[in-house]
Amino acid sequence: MDKWSLKQESEETISMGEQKSRSRHLIDPEIISAVDLIPTTDLTESTLMEVRKNQSQMMQQIDVTQMFPVTLEKKVVPSYFSGPDIQIEIIKPKQSKRNKMPLYYSIHGGGMVLGSPVVDRPANASLAAQHGFCCVSVYYRLAPEHVQPSQLQDCYSGLKWCIEHAEELGIDIQKVAVGGSSAGGGLAAGLALYIRDQKEFEIHHLRLMRPMLDDRTSIAPEHPYAGEFIWTKQSNYFGWKSILGDEPGQEEISEYYVPARAKSLAGLPPTYINIGTIDLFIDEALFFAKQLAFDGVLVELHVYPGYHHMSPAFPDAHFSKEGARTSEYALLKALEIFDIDSNEYNAKR
Repeated sequence: MDKWSLKQESEETISMGEQKSRSRHLIDPEIISAVDLIPTTDLTESTLMEVRKNQSQMMQQIDVTQMFPVTLEKKVVPSYFSGPDIQIEIIKPKQSKRNKMPLYYSIHGGGMVLGSPVVDRPANASLAAQHGFCCVSVYYRLAPEHVQPSQLQDCYSGLKWCIEHAEELGIDIQKVAVGGSSAGGGLAAGLALYIRDQKEFEIHHLRLMRPMLDDRTSIAPEHPYAGEFIWTKQSNYFGWKSILGDEPGQEEISEYYVPARAKSLAGLPPTYINIGTIDLFIDEALFFAKQLAFDGVLVELHVYPGYHHMSPAFPDAHFSKEGARTSEYALLKALEIFDIDSNEYNAKR
């Protein structure tokens, strides 16, 4: 075989490798096993029920009351929009550190079509035990069975109920944070915009982890590196089409459903965002952070090299620990429940 043939064969081999994976070489070694252990499968209408079933089986029903000195209570609260009642779950420390607890209102992820608050229980229980939070999670209605504004109304009703029953819950309505991961982050951002405009009450911190903010990502040209693994462009398209009840990218979509559509983010509370460089949502997270800064909102942005959408499954990885530390720090700082002194936390009692 001549040199030209060898060169051509080598180039073809490289080309085939690139076609097989355009971004594997960029993944942080500490979290690369996820792409082999969790096969990337595009979510569609035909696969949704099976994925829901498998996810439900995989979710460990961990008893956080055995892991942390906390209580867990489920409660059914009314909708403020004449919709069906909404279930929330409340995690509190057994012995509160304060007369009034700060409230962390948690919205779970799942691409708008999957998931439940179960996945956030350990983190919420840890927050309650270590820092005296009352953590409330909402069981919002899932798409495609329910389209917007169902999710906005459920999330808003759950939080409004907490504010109106602050004395019963023992919470401080001057120290309220809203947050979520992935779809939960997108719903949290939309909820924050709605709260800003309704002016019925205030929130004081917005916490967005790997947030799903922009339906237009699902119809944009393929990113050269982001979104190959775990949560793909096709799955994202299915999620957005399911919750909007229409094709993504249409004109006149409410910013409460798609936060990246907001003409102004002014008036939002201090916001924390983290994202991985090969996460499908990298561009929309960066643009959202830029818009927050432009509109005068205090924003803290962390971009983690080689991190994909399943990075939280590796809590001991370096940047996972860094994300946990910085997001907690931002939360405590925004709610003014500790003093910063020589980089040490001193909780206010």
